Amino acid sequence: MAIAENSALFNEDTCPWSRADDARLIQQVTREAGRIALSYFTRDIHVWEKSPDNPVSEADIAVDEFLRTTLSQNRTGYGWLSEETEDQPERLRCGRLWIVDPIDGTRAFLAGGDDWGVSVALVQDQKPILAVFYAPVKDAFYFASAGQGATKNGQPITVSDCSDLAKAKMMGDPSAFRPSKYWPVEWPQTMYAEQANSIALRICQIADAQFDCCVTLRPKNDWDVAAADLILSEAGGELTTGDGVALLFNREKPLHKHIVAGTKPIIPALMARVKPALENWRKRQKSEIR
Repeated sequence: MAIAENSALFNEDTCPWSRADDARLIQQVTREAGRIALSYFTRDIHVWEKSPDNPVSEADIAVDEFLRTTLSQNRTGYGWLSEETEDQPERLRCGRLWIVDPIDGTRAFLAGGDDWGVSVALVQDQKPILAVFYAPVKDAFYFASAGQGATKNGQPITVSDCSDLAKAKMMGDPSAFRPSKYWPVEWPQTMYAEQANSIALRICQIADAQFDCCVTLRPKNDWDVAAADLILSEAGGELTTGDGVALLFNREKPLHKHIVAGTKPIIPALMARVKPALENWRKRQKSEIR
């Protein structure tokens, strides 16, 4: 496995906490974080923009502060990476790292919708080993431990057996899959598509077989997908970049250019459309540079 520059491999023999200890902690604190988020939900709260069209609220900050304080106090030596905390380069030297999105789907949260949640992953040597995604309004608590499967509200989950893209349920903006110059290979017009604000929720809903696949060519950060990656994998699905490369976390730049997720039988049909689209886009980029 390629390890980020300056990153240290984790030594389990010297760690005072077992995987079971960390599993209990991550579930407890994520449930409480969900309750904190709900205490702000549908209220008139302070909202501002971190950057154009990128809202954040006092609820995001409150949940982030709770998670950072609680997890850091209980696990000294573990690193930290969150959407709402300034990135610190020392995380690259940590064998274990908490990766957090305090409210994934902030727009939905602010609009009073149900497609948002709290995402927390524990990453070891650049791969998630524990993951929770909690969507409180949907009463959906997803949990996964590497090698031990995934659950929703305590019950085991597995992906669907869908292998036919024409019959698939795609979690994504329907307008993005219409015939256009951006898709050299068109998507089946019988494929169902539905949008959700939270990328992590979209992927978790593939894990529990509500949907079959998800494609986004927009960049996503570690905190967007770290927890969902493990939940989907442990439910029998697969998540890669648009180039078919497995995701690594806790790199110097914690960004993934595109995301393809689905049941394993349907991945080839997704890639048959995504790869030519990326090739065309890269050719256009090169011609514009010239």
